Amino acid sequence: MDDLLQKNYSTADLGLAAFLLTKGAELLSAGREKGRFKFVFAEPEACQKMAILYVNSEFSKFDANLKNLKNLVN
Repeated sequence: MDDLLQKNYSTADLGLAAFLLTKGAELLSAGREKGRFKFVFAEPEACQKMAILYVNSEFSKFDANLKNLKNLVN
């Protein structure tokens, strides 16, 4: 599995993973590790560029607001 991670892009961020999928990134695996999400995608360079787009996007703001709203009702 470590070989897979070295050649691919990994994230625990659900919002980022959804964004990458929306942008056409290839999901190689999904699961949990030590209680955290773990999503592994192909093409790490392309995913890194898309991750930067995500941070500066309305999608990121939407994701943050969704998390804030969840915290208000918990």
